[in-house]
Amino acid sequence: MKLNISVSAKKRGEMMTAVSFTPNSPTIYATCDDQTLCSFGADGDEESTPADLGAHITSISWFPPAGKTVVDMFAASCTDGTLRFFKKNGMLEKKIQAHDGAAICVEWNLDGSSLVTSGEDGEVKVWSRNGNLRSQLATYPTPIYALSFSPSSTSLLLANGNKLIILPLASNKQKTVTWEACSSGVVTCCDWNNVSGLIVSGGEDCCYRVYDSFGLPLFTSNPHEHVITSVAWRPNSSLFAVGSYNVIRLCDKTGWTVCKNNPATGSIVKCKWSSDGTQLAGACGGGVVIFAQLVDRTLEYGNVTATLTDPKKIQISDVTSPNSFDELDFPRDRVVEFSLGHDHLVVATATQCFIYESPNYNTPQIFDLRNPVNLIVLAPKSFAVVDTVMGVTVYNYEGRQLSAPRFQGLRPEFLSADHVSLSHDVIAILDQTDFKTIRCFDILTGRPLGNNGEVKHDQEITKISLSLFSTSSMDRRLVFIDSNKELFITPTAQLPGVQKKFAIQKLLTQVDTVAWNDTSDLLACVADSRLTVYYYPHALYVDRDLLSQSVESHDASSFGSHPQILSFFGNTITVRRSSGAVLTRTVPPYPALLYEYAAGGRFKDCVKLCRYIKSPQLWATLAAMAIYHQDLDSAAVALSATKEVDKLQYIKYIQSIASSEIRNAEMMLYKRCPEEAESILLQVRERGAYWERSDRPSRLRRGPSVASTTGAKRPRVIDIRNGAYWERS
Repeated sequence: MKLNISVSAKKRGEMMTAVSFTPNSPTIYATCDDQTLCSFGADGDEESTPADLGAHITSISWFPPAGKTVVDMFAASCTDGTLRFFKKNGMLEKKIQAHDGAAICVEWNLDGSSLVTSGEDGEVKVWSRNGNLRSQLATYPTPIYALSFSPSSTSLLLANGNKLIILPLASNKQKTVTWEACSSGVVTCCDWNNVSGLIVSGGEDCCYRVYDSFGLPLFTSNPHEHVITSVAWRPNSSLFAVGSYNVIRLCDKTGWTVCKNNPATGSIVKCKWSSDGTQLAGACGGGVVIFAQLVDRTLEYGNVTATLTDPKKIQISDVTSPNSFDELDFPRDRVVEFSLGHDHLVVATATQCFIYESPNYNTPQIFDLRNPVNLIVLAPKSFAVVDTVMGVTVYNYEGRQLSAPRFQGLRPEFLSADHVSLSHDVIAILDQTDFKTIRCFDILTGRPLGNNGEVKHDQEITKISLSLFSTSSMDRRLVFIDSNKELFITPTAQLPGVQKKFAIQKLLTQVDTVAWNDTSDLLACVADSRLTVYYYPHALYVDRDLLSQSVESHDASSFGSHPQILSFFGNTITVRRSSGAVLTRTVPPYPALLYEYAAGGRFKDCVKLCRYIKSPQLWATLAAMAIYHQDLDSAAVALSATKEVDKLQYIKYIQSIASSEIRNAEMMLYKRCPEEAESILLQVRERGAYWERSDRPSRLRRGPSVASTTGAKRPRVIDIRNGAYWERS
């Protein structure tokens, strides 16, 4: 991935002071120290004659868009201490005296209901959209050089001296958080990521730093040759741009540099991304505007590689045919987003969506898009697109819309790949207004699953992922990582005998990243410097002892800190280190074969495979699979191989029971589901039989009927307490 750099043809004054993209179009507006406003097209050509603003501008901020409403107004802070509102043609709408000395920063909140200014007088003020002063948040002895809103617009990030300050906007129980963010000099710039909540800053110590939302340091760069003058997060992404003297960098959220360019433009005073994240613009101290296009983005799936070689071209190559490749041209619009996986390539331009099926890239399915796409999520049979106006929409690979899940509080502009997951029949979305809630929907109807389709947790959730292998909603599993880095698993549908409060189970702690396999229900995660692969995570709802035996774990210290699993295709796991290096690990192909055989009911072939491989993890996986599918013969063979004598004895006992209802009840007891066992027994209508307490807490046995001892006929009542069964009169 890299940036294609170009520079405006004409030099305006001594320096450009501010730059910004319009929300609804790729037009770029920049202000100069000669008090003019210049506009540029997406290709960098100047579109119109510069407008005279009548003031020296220090910062500009466009009014946030609301749906399809055309935005033609921006706010500007000026060196004379005024806050001014301009039309896009440079016409002054309103002028307000805001600060003593220069007004340095101005920023709208995310919904456009208010804006904040800061100045050389150290004051931070909140204004209404009409320019009326609402409150003076704080006053500091030194100037505020940068500010940014939190993702929820409830807090404000300030750069004051050598410190960063998180200032709550409302008078609630939130406390002001302050920490040192520059070892020498002052903090010159900062930005707050609306999706991940991460903070990036730069200062006069020539370093840029990354923090979490609580101010804990995650990364500090090596000192550069010159002061860091600007930073900006890419929308809906984990990338950010860093500007300095004759230097612009594209960096990952973990800090490593993706690419570096050295344009001869002087210091990049301000830099801004377009709303779709494909373009970057910078106001430079050399009196020019720098334009950057994000290209060379590469995606891989199996043997296929897709590379964005140009804003309007994608090259497809196959490693099995290195001398041949396909080049896809999009002459109408630039590529906004694309995704590769499950033998399909989905490309979204500014106005259209193209669906390609591998290996035929000549005849795509095409349909029109109403709004630019922020995110594409692929599944085996369908895909979802996310845009800021329509929200989340699910399509099949023929281009037909399946559903458009909606719920109150949906904030599509904040959704990322970690917050949306799609499978054959279910789509899961992390609620952006309550990060403790996951909402699950049927992709065919768009309706919530089960009880309002909600999965609630007691901690905030950072990542969700749905299993991809099974085609049944009863076998669908959802895993998520919370803010404590703990991994949990839960079914998307109510399992028989499993109470809702016990459905969410913890799998592992200190988890950095997790991913499902695309061809089976293998689950891979990196936790505490170890790579752990669960062969059959559903064993947690069958027999927890078998779950611990069906796990493969290896040392993963080579992954370093904060690794990320990029993909888990076939038997290959691709991991990116925090340094940007990409490593691969392989897992045995036999668990995937086991899933294939079990899905077809070929448990005899499963036994043959396990006998040939002689792997304890494989035997435990087969035992759990066979018990879940109630193939007791295969379960008995697998349990004998794992030396689980007590479980083997109990399975043999169940096989000896003649009544199918009682066998089912015994199986529910084995799975620790006494309520479901009770429900089964209460439906039994056999006369002359009751179940009494046994020496084994989970054993049912047939005894003489009460009617046969008393000579009377009366209805039987089965009472079950703590796994014990007896007749209650």
